Amino acid sequence: MTQEKQTHYGRARKPFDYYTMGTDQSMPGTVFVYGWGTYERSSVLAGQPMKKYLASFDSEAEAKAVYGDMNYSSKWTEPQVSLSHLPGEDDPVPGGMYPDDF
Repeated sequence: MTQEKQTHYGRARKPFDYYTMGTDQSMPGTVFVYGWGTYERSSVLAGQPMKKYLASFDSEAEAKAVYGDMNYSSKWTEPQVSLSHLPGEDDPVPGGMYPDDF
């Protein structure tokens, strides 16, 4: 299935790079579908992996009928967002970052 382009604040955005399925113990029998891509340049997470919830289904077969062949993912195999690009409390920030820096 070809996914239509989504819009983000009026701008066209490419479809997701790939899709995965997941489950949740609190909702047995439900399959969740996630789209994976990369955060846009305008985001504070620019260039990092993006995971977006798309839909839920009653079975794996229903999910695959809509989104095509995909695998299950887990927190152990998913790409992780890194926050190491954000300044720490002791990092020098031009102009000061905290009220007591003034």
